[in-house]
Amino acid sequence: MTFEKKSEVSFRKLIKLGIVLLILSSVGFATGESLRLPPKMGVERIEINRTFNIDGKKYYFSFLDGMLIDDGVRRVTIDGKDYLVEVRTSPQKDTIEISTSPYAYMFNKEVRIFNPENRSLKPTLVGKDVKLADYPQIALFQDDFNNIVDAIFIFPLLEKLDILDSQLPITNITGRKFLLSSKSPYRILSKVLITDKNGLILEEGVTLINTLNSELTIKGTFITTGPISIIGSGTLNISDKGILYLKGNAYNTDIMSDRGALVFLDGATANNANLSMTNFVIIRKSQLEKVSVNGAYALYIIDSNIQNLSIQNCGTVFIVRSNIQSSSITTLSRAIISDSYFGNLQTSDLSEANVINTTLDSASIFRGAVLKAKNCQINLLVLEDYSIVYTFKTKISQLKHHNAKYYILESKVEKVFSQ
Repeated sequence: MTFEKKSEVSFRKLIKLGIVLLILSSVGFATGESLRLPPKMGVERIEINRTFNIDGKKYYFSFLDGMLIDDGVRRVTIDGKDYLVEVRTSPQKDTIEISTSPYAYMFNKEVRIFNPENRSLKPTLVGKDVKLADYPQIALFQDDFNNIVDAIFIFPLLEKLDILDSQLPITNITGRKFLLSSKSPYRILSKVLITDKNGLILEEGVTLINTLNSELTIKGTFITTGPISIIGSGTLNISDKGILYLKGNAYNTDIMSDRGALVFLDGATANNANLSMTNFVIIRKSQLEKVSVNGAYALYIIDSNIQNLSIQNCGTVFIVRSNIQSSSITTLSRAIISDSYFGNLQTSDLSEANVINTTLDSASIFRGAVLKAKNCQINLLVLEDYSIVYTFKTKISQLKHHNAKYYILESKVEKVFSQ
């Protein structure tokens, strides 16, 4: 492809910005006697700024990257001094046991607890016992290598609830209303608002009917305690500090957000989710046709199937054990993908995708993006527009490149084409 000079200048500016961001995001260590390496390392890059050996062999780069070396305990030799570093870039599927009491959750493994209203990845608690609060919480199972294993929704204290009668359509919600399956179905008519500090809690088995393309705006909380059904065309719209926890079938309902604290789809079936500026987005054991996430503080996709996935401007993205047919990762996003399948993956605009133990039917990397692939199978890899690709122990059937760089480490490429 031929570009005008103006476009080339623009691309060069993007690359310069990308290099600065990459340096700032890397873990740096001072030279000389103060040099130190972490004992455990996941998907991260450490600037060494000199040549060194790994397990007695010369390492190709002046930085240490967990994506470009084997998992396990590695011996890193720098200036004649040995360091032992254990590398793990793919999460282990550990058995997670959960027990509950009226006022607490207990786990068999240490978890990190987050208040979704706080736009931060700093946990409020790290431990095995979590007391229930007046607000929902998130439990993230993250190993010592910062790999995400699973995510759990922690219900708030379900006290002082009013039973909502189903004889009349649901109108604007004040207080905390409980919907019983025995009084189901409930109906939403026109536009309904759940205001801040208020909420709807749905018992397992509830049926909610959208009438006349109704819209439920959630500025408080909408929580299902088990699988429910939402029937008819309508919209769940999360805004302000709203929280949605949905389990069940909502295929004909659009899920939208403009800000919001949390959208957690857990064992859900839905058609369209268009989520913008939400603090936390978690899609777990769910099936969706189309998902668009823009500006989320953190996005986790775990054990899910998505036909069409679009990610923009999301700095923290984990995709684990999932099946994605078509996807794009763009605009300064950074994704860690493991043990998954992608029909098509596009990465662009200074974004970075780290892909481990994953099959890609096709991958397109362009406009200054970076792809790192470890232990992967890629049938078609296309590189353009100042993109950079690193592969380690990866099999590539076809590689096509133009104005791009690629580094092949212990990988096999069957055919290479320069466009």
